[in-house]
Amino acid sequence: MAIIVWPEALLSPLEFRAHLVPFTRSGGRTLGGLMPSIRTDLGHWRIELGGIPMHGQAKLRTWDAIDSYLGGSSGRIAVPAWSMDSAPYSSGKEEPLVLLPHSDGSSFSDGSLYQQNAISVASVGATAIGATVISMRLINGAADLSGVRFSYNHALYKTGQVVSVEDDIWTVRITPSVRELIPPGADLEFDRPTCVCNLAENDGMQRSMNADRFERASVSFVEDTFYWNQLAMGLL
Repeated sequence: MAIIVWPEALLSPLEFRAHLVPFTRSGGRTLGGLMPSIRTDLGHWRIELGGIPMHGQAKLRTWDAIDSYLGGSSGRIAVPAWSMDSAPYSSGKEEPLVLLPHSDGSSFSDGSLYQQNAISVASVGATAIGATVISMRLINGAADLSGVRFSYNHALYKTGQVVSVEDDIWTVRITPSVRELIPPGADLEFDRPTCVCNLAENDGMQRSMNADRFERASVSFVEDTFYWNQLAMGLL
């Protein structure tokens, strides 16, 4: 099932936030009256795009087209999880995508070139649904894969504790738990990770028009966990 992707180049926010909302359950009150919370591996992402400059008809029409396509909070879209400030670039700072021609030096018919990520990381072995640890082969990038975000098929993850490092293979804990089986040798997206989401509110893409024809719009999304549940049950 094809999922449309938020046009990050056209509708780029001035402020971006992606935070994981943990799912916790109460462990019951202790004798001292405290109510400890026990964290589970189930949680979801909340993504907020703030201060999107909305000058020009191209932006306004694209915004309204996405709003119409989503039709409220039931619609589905892959939202970028901008991570350029912490992504494991070899240089230690943001690097652009690499543009390359075909092997014979030619380009596509419209003159465009292949896009190749600056960071290259591949999964090692299969990582099952529900897993919270993954092994990855670092092919190109900084030798530190802790505390960074990546995605696979629009499932967004954040790495945490490093379990082990053997040559170029990193085994790390990730959160949330794996949404969809990650096969061996899968290319993991560290440059431009994405998260499949719904609007946080049915009217989340309302906008206005002011006298000087310029506004800044904001929109909030929540991870579409229902999508992953349906996918796991074979309903999609």
